[in-house]
Amino acid sequence: MEFKYKSLIVLFIVLNFLIFASVVSADDDGFQTTSGEMVDELTRTPVKYRSITIPKKRAIKVAQRINNKMEEKTIIVVDNVDIPRLKLKIQFAYNSSALKDSSYALLQEVGKALMSSKLNNRYIVINGHTDSDGTEQYNLRLSFDRADSVKAYLVSVFEIPEYRLQIRGYGEVMPLKPNISSYNKQLNRRVEFEIAN
Repeated sequence: MEFKYKSLIVLFIVLNFLIFASVVSADDDGFQTTSGEMVDELTRTPVKYRSITIPKKRAIKVAQRINNKMEEKTIIVVDNVDIPRLKLKIQFAYNSSALKDSSYALLQEVGKALMSSKLNNRYIVINGHTDSDGTEQYNLRLSFDRADSVKAYLVSVFEIPEYRLQIRGYGEVMPLKPNISSYNKQLNRRVEFEIAN
């Protein structure tokens, strides 16, 4: 009887540890999965990091749709400001902009968030990102095409007006983690949403 009781306690502790570890690792990556989390993220106040130096600004090349075609443009990003931004693990076919079936449930949550009363009149930028496999130019185009696929899905399924959604491809220049492992590369292949300025 005493052995059974101790076994149950050990099992309970192990199960709690596993549950806690999975929650912590999901939170550490910072990816949103529900429409509520998405609305909360996009409506929060930006956070300026404390710094005794001037803001960390850098120029990067992106791909945007201008006059109905993809064109490259240089923009300035500020690295020490935490702006509201959704990070989503939307999956695509290998080297393709075709959405995988596993992404549709997550995109349903995105659609609900963008149609919510807090966001339904806001303009949104959909940003595509890749890992560093392939050339910089190839990744720029691939990230643009993937953002475009996400936009097309949201417009067709949720009837979100096209003018509300802009797309931008960043390619490989803004990784979340160094591209040194398959896990990190998977995190870097993502789509992000932010409020347009």
